[in-house]
Amino acid sequence: MEKELTVIKLGGSLLTDKSKPYEARKSIMAATARELKECIDEGLIESLVIVHGVGSFGHPPVLEYKLYKGFTGPEQFIPLSKTQGIVNEFRLMITKEFQDAGLPVNLLHPSSMLVAEKMRITKTSFESLRGWMTLGMIPLLGGDLLYDRTMGFCIGSGDELAIVLARDLHAKRLIFALDELGVYDGDPKKNPQAKLMTRIDINDLDSILEGLEQLGKGDASGAMKGKLSYISVVKDLIEGGLDTTLLSMMKYGNLKALLEGQDIPCTRIVSK
Repeated sequence: MEKELTVIKLGGSLLTDKSKPYEARKSIMAATARELKECIDEGLIESLVIVHGVGSFGHPPVLEYKLYKGFTGPEQFIPLSKTQGIVNEFRLMITKEFQDAGLPVNLLHPSSMLVAEKMRITKTSFESLRGWMTLGMIPLLGGDLLYDRTMGFCIGSGDELAIVLARDLHAKRLIFALDELGVYDGDPKKNPQAKLMTRIDINDLDSILEGLEQLGKGDASGAMKGKLSYISVVKDLIEGGLDTTLLSMMKYGNLKALLEGQDIPCTRIVSK
């Protein structure tokens, strides 16, 4: 019988302090690794693919070198190479923490298996990834610079990658681990009255996205809006039973409690 697959996206805002360039949250990273290992050991996760955001290791160089504009000339090549080097240092940091926790992660680069067009993933080649999973290893992938047929190259979103993996690998469960409890109707960091939305019907997602748009850029981060936009693409999977949750992993035990069926503060994307 095929093992049930969980795809988990560890947010850049969870693993790094986005307010400080190149600042990793190593204690959170280590705790996340330990909790994932515990969930696997207890049979709560049968098969796993991990996607990580790059947070304060990816955004500063991308902005500094204006790589978000795509290919404009060969003068970008060294900055692009340097950016990949910085992000790879972060990837190795995560890999080390996960190895120390006993997780057999295999660090893979999305740029080697994906092609984009106008910043959207259009072609995938996951044969080797599936092969490593068959052997029993855990693929670890993150946000990356991708070859883009239209732009030359583009920023590849880890959120979109998690969605694509969930579809292509027929995942049972899709989890977005954040530094917040889930989706709020405002920005909880600026508005203490903002309420956690514990259940969002996939059919209501468009109107919720419009509401977040009206809050403005400084509110309810664009990152959350992006996540929900990508999630809306797999409406058919959620209607077909894909268990989709956004939760915080800032507190140890939250993920385990969710997988055990406990009622924890989080946002579930459901289909009536």
